[in-house]
Amino acid sequence: MKYLHWSKIELRELIPNNAKALLRVVSSLRSRNFRLYFLGQCVSLCGSWIQNIAMSWLVYSLTNSVFLLTAVTFLNLLPSFVLTPFSGVLSDRFNKYRIILTTQSLFMAQASLLAVLTLTGVVQVWHLLTLSTFAGIISAVEAPARQSFYTRLVPKQDMSNAIALNSVTINGSRFIGPTIGGILISVMGEGYCFLVNALSYIAVLAALLMMKLPKYVPNKQPSHAMRQLKDGVVYVKNYLPIKAVLIFIAVISFFGMPFLSVVPAVVKDILGGDSSMLGSVMSSVGAGSMTAAIYLAARKYVKGLGKVVTISAFMFGVGLILVSFIKIPFFVYMVCFPIGFGMIATAASCNTLLQTLVDDDKRGRVMSFYTMAFAGMNPLGSLFAGAVAKYIGVANVLLGGGIICVIAAGVYEYYRPAIRAAARDPYTRDNVIPEIAMGMRSSNNNPF
Repeated sequence: MKYLHWSKIELRELIPNNAKALLRVVSSLRSRNFRLYFLGQCVSLCGSWIQNIAMSWLVYSLTNSVFLLTAVTFLNLLPSFVLTPFSGVLSDRFNKYRIILTTQSLFMAQASLLAVLTLTGVVQVWHLLTLSTFAGIISAVEAPARQSFYTRLVPKQDMSNAIALNSVTINGSRFIGPTIGGILISVMGEGYCFLVNALSYIAVLAALLMMKLPKYVPNKQPSHAMRQLKDGVVYVKNYLPIKAVLIFIAVISFFGMPFLSVVPAVVKDILGGDSSMLGSVMSSVGAGSMTAAIYLAARKYVKGLGKVVTISAFMFGVGLILVSFIKIPFFVYMVCFPIGFGMIATAASCNTLLQTLVDDDKRGRVMSFYTMAFAGMNPLGSLFAGAVAKYIGVANVLLGGGIICVIAAGVYEYYRPAIRAAARDPYTRDNVIPEIAMGMRSSNNNPF
């Protein structure tokens, strides 16, 4: 395909394009509110990953069923597919800060109940399925508010950095949390993992309460929420760059992201490992993810992110193909690094593109569609992967998903020039990040 022949100038866009790249990584921490949010998330997200690995290991230990293992993920993420369009309207109509404070408190209550059930020895699979669904409902309400909350924490010129730095937090915790979780499971059991997660929410709740935010001024909204939802759907449908990014991330999420759901089965059945090996595999994924997030945070502009999306998705797909053939743990660890890099670089780049394309008054709704495409398609893909794995095996599921991710990257690259042309005008509007608008006045400065 002719579009794959990039010039040297275009290839330079893949490199963080500023002399102070390392300082740029933490530029958004100059804002006190974001600094508090960042530190609270560092603690809380580590606890979340400790709980995630304990939950998956406990389910598989109780049932030895790949289908039930993926069903937990399905039930946890399904609400994101069903509810986020409505919670996006909620986010645009009401105080995002209050929504986040309430949902974080509910997350703490869910983790506490899990800890009590497990430590008292009465936990059953239906408890795990029910509480996983409850957490998914909370997440579906919280995600659009959180995704659109950055504009209240940092100035617009630091927004893309804040998104990337938050990815550093998420994926740093993905690197640290599973390792701690694997050790805790083998030494103390899954119940203490749930207890640690419950306690970790103290940090994020304290951070939220310490913030000094401007007084909330409600937006003037139409009287009917369904009208708002319809307007958001029409907006996405008629704007090619946003629509293309959402479709692309939905495909990657459905066919590629189920990898995380079946990792316990890969470790236990293919590699013959235990919970410590599961922690090591997930930490390798987390190391790659964190590296991707740091790379994106070091970039000063969104220029060239379309190319990052193509390469990252291709890397992710190739990694899945390779891991489907490997049965030696050391080489699985090595391959999981580019899988983690490609997975998060793709998702975070798509997030940043959407954040900079969307009008402020529709931000909550568009980011709810992103959550639906990214987190919402994942449970459907996980359930599909679990059902198909019964007949063709986990390795072949990963192989097929990897091939489709590679194809999706090729299709996206083929149509990127058309997306690039359609995205040019919106980046010159007044409500877009100033440094992006300045760059867009040149035909060579387009994010796609």
